Amino acid sequence: MPAKRSSRNARLAKIALLVALAFLLLLAGAEIFNLGWGSGSWLGRLSAKWAVTLFAFYVFFAGLFALAYAWLFSPQWTGLEKRIIGARKSLCQWRWLPAVLAALTPAWFVYYSPWGALFVGLFFRILVFGIAVLLVAYFLARSETKLITWQTFLLSGLAVGTFLVLAESFVLVTDYPFALHWSEGNRLWDYSVLFGRDRYNYSGEGPILARINPTRQWLWGLPFLIPQLPIWATRLWGAVLVTIPYALLGWAAFWPGIKYRGPWILAGFWALIFLNQGPIYTPLVLAAIIVALARRGPWWLALPLVYLSGIYASISRYTWSFAVGIWAVVLSLGDAVLEHGKLIWRDWLRSAALGLAGIWSRGLPILIGVAIGFFPFLVAGDAGAPSLPSQSVETLEGLQAVTTRQPFLWDRLFPNGIYPPGILLGLSLATLPLILLLYYLARTGKWKTTFLEQLVTIAGLGSMLLVGVIASAKVGGGTDLHNMDMFLVGLVLVAGLAWEGGLASRLAGLFKTSAAVRWLLAATIIIPAFMPMVAGRPLELPSAERTEFVLGRIQDYVACARQYGDVLFMDQRQLITFGLVGDVPLVVEYEKKFVMDQALAANEAYFAEFRSDLASGRFSLIVTEREALLYKEPDIESIGDDLIEENNAWVTWVTTPLLAYYESVADFKDAAIELFLPKERSFDCP
Repeated sequence: MPAKRSSRNARLAKIALLVALAFLLLLAGAEIFNLGWGSGSWLGRLSAKWAVTLFAFYVFFAGLFALAYAWLFSPQWTGLEKRIIGARKSLCQWRWLPAVLAALTPAWFVYYSPWGALFVGLFFRILVFGIAVLLVAYFLARSETKLITWQTFLLSGLAVGTFLVLAESFVLVTDYPFALHWSEGNRLWDYSVLFGRDRYNYSGEGPILARINPTRQWLWGLPFLIPQLPIWATRLWGAVLVTIPYALLGWAAFWPGIKYRGPWILAGFWALIFLNQGPIYTPLVLAAIIVALARRGPWWLALPLVYLSGIYASISRYTWSFAVGIWAVVLSLGDAVLEHGKLIWRDWLRSAALGLAGIWSRGLPILIGVAIGFFPFLVAGDAGAPSLPSQSVETLEGLQAVTTRQPFLWDRLFPNGIYPPGILLGLSLATLPLILLLYYLARTGKWKTTFLEQLVTIAGLGSMLLVGVIASAKVGGGTDLHNMDMFLVGLVLVAGLAWEGGLASRLAGLFKTSAAVRWLLAATIIIPAFMPMVAGRPLELPSAERTEFVLGRIQDYVACARQYGDVLFMDQRQLITFGLVGDVPLVVEYEKKFVMDQALAANEAYFAEFRSDLASGRFSLIVTEREALLYKEPDIESIGDDLIEENNAWVTWVTTPLLAYYESVADFKDAAIELFLPKERSFDCP
């Protein structure tokens, strides 16, 4: 009876797989048809080229479906399978070459081929990704009887995903002089002023103020120690910083399992694709690396390392002030259980000490300040209260002011036009397979844990999840999962504990005996591996001739206008950084990102000064993004629109006063740049 039930379940699984493939092929075919429809009149509204292309795709899809059917149901499949396996065997040691080419194909297709901007349909891309993964798994398999194995399937997912993540970042390495996205140009300016102050004609004394946390400025600013470094080199360094540290964290978190050298190396690549789902800011990743490396050290080494990591994280972002302490406690308790199977008083003491060390610099003052705010009787009168500024996050009032300074948009937690799946669904797709895998391992005893350890881990990660949800709902957030940074990093560290706690030593056996482990591991790898394909596109830039023309026009306007007053680069400040507009004096005020932040906070005092400067004609030229008096309404017509609230805040506080006193004299749509001169002026520039 059990054998019959197993056979029936296997047949139902095959049928479900075939039906799913049929739907995928039909939907992918529909996407391609919609692309071609309207291209001509050779066949209906299809051009001859598109008609032939569609026919070729449909023949390929039919062949793919027939092959899948034969694999699942045909009794004649065995002979064909042997021939396919024999073809692989004949390649001998050269199998790695087609495997590498297949693994590179999705990354090349999406980010480096002209078709990446055309074939953007989700189902077609799923098909491309799936075929590539299966091909890599086929070429890597060493089995004499199977086309692919679970091990090579997971390995191929890692390979394809790693190339996709690297392509997503490194495709931005270019010498194009203008910003590649909304804030990229001004970010390069932010990074440069620490080590590259001599690049600027600045009359002020002391350092140039850039409103960015010092850890990011220091990391991304390192290239500016080299004089005359070109813009492509700084972009290359930026691509390195948002990829390699992710893998380093994976290797640090899984370090105790280094005796399983092959899987340990792969763990780094898994961390790369998993954290890329955020993406996660590098300073937090570096702080986590320090914690992961310090976890097994003696007291005298672990405490100062965790303390320094806590300082580094807290000066990077105040919401990270507790992250290092929580991670240290979770890892310390987990290590103690792995070491002797239970928790004793020494384990709790070490965990408490490491936790305090992690939050001592800023997290602890916040706790004390909040406690005093809630329970003022804890201090003896006003004299006993700490003298902290009212807007500091180390007081209850300051924390409330900072967290409520901008409005919350709770609808961004759900599917929306900015981030289609919404924060909650997107986070579930990104993390639920890993969470279920960790739960299964702990529940079945394959990862050695205790109830108290589980409780502390859930509480720690849950608090990080809550902070991430709140931060994602604030205006300006909700465009991706980057505010879930502490939670995502925490999951990687906990996964390292589970790896050492039993997964590494039992992995081969679990593959054979546990379907749950196989499928959950597959989802934990395949889903983040595919994510760069969802919205990925090749870098589409104007031609070199057009770029040179636009740059020349901007240079002409700057050279003329600087004779009559200050030239304000509200946007595109990297043109000053890399000497592309001459030795123009730097105006540090009204940088676009900071202006946007003040607009979202409706800072009336700040914009009163801004309007005063505009009314007085202080700036002879303003270089900024393209402006339009266009308010957006959250109605049915605006579904799919990006950042409605952010747009309306900018129009209210920036565009309206700007157009009241300045007029557009040049609009370069393809570079997203517009130039403005004062309406009432005694000069003219060509």
